[in-house]
Amino acid sequence: MNAVRLSSLSVFAVVLGAVPCAAQSTLAWSRLHDAAAGQADYGRACAADEQGNLLVVAKSYNPTFGVPPMPPTADIELVKWSPAGVKVWSARRDLFGNDDTPLDVLCAPGGDVYVCGYGWNGNSVQIVLLKYDANGAFQWQRSHQGPGTLSAFGRGLALDGAGNVLLCGHESSLASGSNALAQCYSPAGVLVWSTGFDGGANGDDSLYALSVLPSGEILGCGQFTGASGGANVGVVRFSASGALLAQRNDDGGGALSDGAAVLCQVDAQRFAVAGWRTGPSSGEDWLVAVHDVQTLAPLWTRTFAGTSNAGERARGVHADARGALWVLGPATNVGSGIDTHVRRYDFAGNLLSSDAWNGAAGLDDPPFKLLAGSVGQLYVAGYSQLGASPTATYAMSVLAYDETGARNWAATYTTPGASDARIFEAALTPQGALVAGGFSSSGAVGGFDVLGMRVDLAASPQGYCTAKVNSLGCTPTFGFAGQSSAAATSGFTTFARNLRNQKSGLYFYSLLGAASAPFQGGWYCVQTPVRRAPLGNTGGTLIAFDDCTGALALDWNAFAHGLVGGVPAPELLTPGTSVWCQVWSRDPGASFQTNLSAGLSFRVLP
Repeated sequence: MNAVRLSSLSVFAVVLGAVPCAAQSTLAWSRLHDAAAGQADYGRACAADEQGNLLVVAKSYNPTFGVPPMPPTADIELVKWSPAGVKVWSARRDLFGNDDTPLDVLCAPGGDVYVCGYGWNGNSVQIVLLKYDANGAFQWQRSHQGPGTLSAFGRGLALDGAGNVLLCGHESSLASGSNALAQCYSPAGVLVWSTGFDGGANGDDSLYALSVLPSGEILGCGQFTGASGGANVGVVRFSASGALLAQRNDDGGGALSDGAAVLCQVDAQRFAVAGWRTGPSSGEDWLVAVHDVQTLAPLWTRTFAGTSNAGERARGVHADARGALWVLGPATNVGSGIDTHVRRYDFAGNLLSSDAWNGAAGLDDPPFKLLAGSVGQLYVAGYSQLGASPTATYAMSVLAYDETGARNWAATYTTPGASDARIFEAALTPQGALVAGGFSSSGAVGGFDVLGMRVDLAASPQGYCTAKVNSLGCTPTFGFAGQSSAAATSGFTTFARNLRNQKSGLYFYSLLGAASAPFQGGWYCVQTPVRRAPLGNTGGTLIAFDDCTGALALDWNAFAHGLVGGVPAPELLTPGTSVWCQVWSRDPGASFQTNLSAGLSFRVLP
């Protein structure tokens, strides 16, 4: 009964260890789900759909019987919560009557949900792909095993441009160990193609992640066995139809364990992978490398380690529009345990910035997800240890960085009535919230329940509305640096970029809300009446050339204090005021000879 009560009631947030500007985020809700079996349930992965619903997939154990009791088995449990935190449905799937493990979940446009993982069928481990519709109705199950009855494991999912679901992992082979594997299934569950291959040395190989290029080709990364016998960083490129176009196996040296777990596209010619490289005395260290898309050759590689020579693997990588490659991972340091580290490199491999975060208790603070926001910011989600064993408690952690790599704020959230809130996966909703999944010790029968959480980021700078493409084919973009403050006279600057060069422009803003109304061939993104900041010039390339190097910046803290001209609204000096702004600029050749940016919102902090 206690488990049911916790599952259905809201759990209010407790904010711990936050920096002064943690008001930029609040915990909207936290929910627990105890599956019908009443045993331990561990959330493994999560996703957000187009409507902002949260899907969490879990490994859910079954009761054991007999004297002595039989070894426990587990099923796959899938839970959906609405943006308001209402549990919409849950679904349970026993794959083959034995032990099952989910590793990834993906939401397709329209609300369909895919889950991949593996299960024991009595003879071997099989890859399993499940599909549910938006209402939780089971659609189909597909499985795959290696030749004969050999094992196969599914690790990660992606969608291609045609709406097919891509799956990666590995399958065993009598001739060449475990072979890397990628598969493609149609929305109806038809196997479109399946490509397995040896990584190069007849050893154990596996793919951890896939990414679809604009051309339709597919990049993959993982771990391939090298000629020396060690596990190496493996990268691969497939055609859209699954043909193996290129593969590469890079040894970090010493026949030790190296691998890549995540990847992202940098530009049309380059992509980045992140994972780990093992040193002879330092153990596993971070690895980040940029590769050529066509040849797969590494263009540069960087490693990083904490001070304790512990196992450390990079867990996130992202290339932003300003030419910075962000890398996330844990680093174990003497005296502070596992810390969250965020590092930025330029696309040539030069270090731009580095930040380490150790939570308020000075204990373990592992990160798990790096998420790119709508206006150049990056969010990090993980959990933070609040107390020492044997009474250790854990809280969800969220950190926010602006486009310069500066950490704007950090906050932790726990759940009253439960001893921990350990999240292992997170996503951003299209509406600008951060959702996460994991597990919590509820004190109910079984000990652990599936955990879902939603963090409201509305007070943090957010992008919205649609920008007007200018007459040169460029779309304005927004970014920011610093934090809004009613007290500070500088330090919060927004940037509108990709504007026509050497043209007049200005910021206009509203204190009433957002809008999306047709206007001058684009969209009016703020409610009337509007106010204006002073007229400026976009700068950029000299007037003899026409391009999109123009930009318009405004320090809102300085503007609010009357330091940059104009007549600022008095409310800009009142903490809690919400602001919605947009940029207008001249664009000869466009309809109405004007260009309009998208909208950006923020809240004035103390």
